[in-house]
Amino acid sequence: MNSSQKVILCGGPDRCGKTNILHAIAQVTGIPYFKASNEHLNFMSSQDRFINELRFSDFKMVDFLKQTKHSVLIDRAYMCEYAYSKFFNRQTDIEALKDLDAKYASFGAKILICTRKSFVGIQDDLNPKLDSAALEKISNLYEEFSLWTKCKTYTLHVDDEDLFREVDEVLEFMGYDRISRLSKISQLSGEYNESRNAK
Repeated sequence: MNSSQKVILCGGPDRCGKTNILHAIAQVTGIPYFKASNEHLNFMSSQDRFINELRFSDFKMVDFLKQTKHSVLIDRAYMCEYAYSKFFNRQTDIEALKDLDAKYASFGAKILICTRKSFVGIQDDLNPKLDSAALEKISNLYEEFSLWTKCKTYTLHVDDEDLFREVDEVLEFMGYDRISRLSKISQLSGEYNESRNAK
């Protein structure tokens, strides 16, 4: 990856604040945020969709990023396919996952895993089968993924739900120095306070 390109692939169990954290990062860095708009609908209706995207769509995305040098924050990526396919015991393509992982690693893409130290009292809002015990198992599968990925990986614990701390840790992982991080956190805090006052 060239020095200016930043590609962050974010995964983790549901109810760990991935979307809020990435939106905040996008807000203070100007890096585009991306999440498939029909993800939840397809997740609830067709599990086959994920393996098809892995084999036919995901490789186009990594090729696009490698060629164009664009930066992006991706909310859910191939590490989610690894974790959820194992949890739901459905077919996936491990060789394709490892090939995709190697391609992302080849230009310095980084992986952010958002999780919790404890899922007690936490339940997925779209799939009631994903209770606290299930979410903990899924978290363990992300940890399993982190053992074989070739990409640099950071595990962010979100139990305290402190967005400013979380953003600071992610910015450091992305390579921003302390002065830049303090400036961006100050910007985020100011915009957050303005939003609260407007209400």
